[in-house]
Amino acid sequence: MGKNPMIPLFQVAMAPTVLSQLAQVLTPRADGSFYIGEGPRCAELETRLPEILGHERILLVNSGTSAIKLALHLAGARKGTEVISTPQTCLLTNTAILETGATIVWADVDRVTGNIDPADVLSKVSSKTVAIVAVDWSGRVCDFATLRKYTRGISLIEDAAHAFGANAPARGDYICYSFQAIKHFTTVDGGGLVCPGLALHERGRLLRWAGLDRTRGDSMRCYQRVSEAGFKMQLNDVLATIGLANLADVKGRIETSRANARHFFQALDCLAHVVIPPYDAGASWWFYPIQVSSPVRFESFMAERGIAVGQVHSRNDVNPCFDSAIKSELPGVEYFSAHQTNVPCGWFIDEAARERIVLAIRAWAELEEAAWEPAPATSEHAKVG
Repeated sequence: MGKNPMIPLFQVAMAPTVLSQLAQVLTPRADGSFYIGEGPRCAELETRLPEILGHERILLVNSGTSAIKLALHLAGARKGTEVISTPQTCLLTNTAILETGATIVWADVDRVTGNIDPADVLSKVSSKTVAIVAVDWSGRVCDFATLRKYTRGISLIEDAAHAFGANAPARGDYICYSFQAIKHFTTVDGGGLVCPGLALHERGRLLRWAGLDRTRGDSMRCYQRVSEAGFKMQLNDVLATIGLANLADVKGRIETSRANARHFFQALDCLAHVVIPPYDAGASWWFYPIQVSSPVRFESFMAERGIAVGQVHSRNDVNPCFDSAIKSELPGVEYFSAHQTNVPCGWFIDEAARERIVLAIRAWAELEEAAWEPAPATSEHAKVG
């Protein structure tokens, strides 16, 4: 019997119709011309995405990072202001804050879910706070209802890079999506920004392309007068075409991820020495997060069994580029970052692969090196073996 193939932590989801649809965009017209900038394909994708995500409107941009930067700009993040953020995220979430000139104030996270802790956020709010950046770790939407209750008048920026297709009763004021290569939905690279209201949406639309109005008939570069300097953040029709093709089965991919998460939750419940998160039916489960005694040793153990696992993101606050941030004790971050790791949960995990993952985790739990004493759960429904 041959060796089982490696189960990846992530896999690119690319529709089989992508090449034929790209050919329509990249094939010259009879006169030799074709259009590949921000055009009708981008407009179509901006129309179709809100129908899938449940929003009124969305702005396409060239990356999830650009979505965060644009949201921060619209929220008023500038030099002399403060932005509260989690260090447990992709590095680019927080370098986007640095680029605005605002000062980062680190907030703690829930030690089971990894999502930002509303109570700690409240203790960090000052007269200089203009925004709070909260990351939906693994696709679980943060507790925006509590955050909004605590911080009325401060912009809530939701980094939903992990959470395409997730739903919850309360969301951020700004919702920032990533369409990067290995996400549930990809345009190869790209992003989307949901703004709170039409006025900010229209302002963002101008700012994503230098402050110019691309819907006007006159020459963009020669005759328009720009009132607010903008950025170079627009998507293009080549990437939008890839996105339109990939919309075909995106709901099915998310439902498969949810089914895999449900299976893991049931199969690993009460397993000694492995902490699993509280189940969340609205989460989109980009990966399935667990906690173990040693993520490094667990990663090696799983790799020997042909299963890729990993921490995905490490805490940002240890990097020298963030030395200007306002620091404090972060016991949740300390604990979470020391024990969190993630197993494959995506659309590409079939029943056989799912069972291999479960059996491998159960085998790990029986080892002497797997033994540790998890702290009491802070999340109401957390399951701790």
